[in-house]
Amino acid sequence: MNDIVIDFSKVHQIKLFGITVMEPSTVLTSLVMTAVCIYAFFHLNKLGRAHRMYKQIQYFFLFMAIATAIGGVLGHGFLYLTGMRGKIPGWFASMIAVALFERAAIWHIKPLLHHRNGLILGWLNYVELVIFFALTFITLDFRIVEIHAFYGLFLMLFMIEIYVYKKKKDPGSKNIFIATLMGAVAAGFHALKFSFGPWFNYNDIAHIPMSLSIWFYYQGARHMTYYGKEMIVPEEVIAEEGDA
Repeated sequence: MNDIVIDFSKVHQIKLFGITVMEPSTVLTSLVMTAVCIYAFFHLNKLGRAHRMYKQIQYFFLFMAIATAIGGVLGHGFLYLTGMRGKIPGWFASMIAVALFERAAIWHIKPLLHHRNGLILGWLNYVELVIFFALTFITLDFRIVEIHAFYGLFLMLFMIEIYVYKKKKDPGSKNIFIATLMGAVAAGFHALKFSFGPWFNYNDIAHIPMSLSIWFYYQGARHMTYYGKEMIVPEEVIAEEGDA
């Protein structure tokens, strides 16, 4: 594993009750994302949907809450205590979250595919996660986490939902399209390192559209229909169709 030296004197920080907190604005915006994830997790849980597609989406929000909380607190706020290794739990949690939503999308499309193609997508999901876990642990490079997010949320989730929408006009898919757009905006801010200064930098700015992206993923989860033999149409969809 690579050991990366960080000059903490160049990182903005504050003291709270004698405790040093680095990048406090990044900690705060990370916890905003955590709050959105927790809200989504508990509200989806109240719907009581037992099918694996819905459960996997629900646990996407749980693991993303863990990822953003750990990432904000350990990966930024107390990086001087944990070093780069302190970022690993948050990174791994985020990759598990992405893989869970990707797997839910595979369940979404499975009834519309040949059985063998659905199995291939399922195994690919497992292999992908193992490979990216290993690469991240060896390199300690956040770009690997970003590449995994791009692969899982764009090349898999987004493309799958395009197919489902073409076939079924699924209302959940439309929200996932918006969520993907918000995620792309966040990635753009981060890639360009667009900042207003150290106290509101590219991490903080990117966390705003990322929070919106999580919200629209939640809306997508509420409205997705499962198209298996026993079709499951969410009550929200039925209500909206009744009002139309």
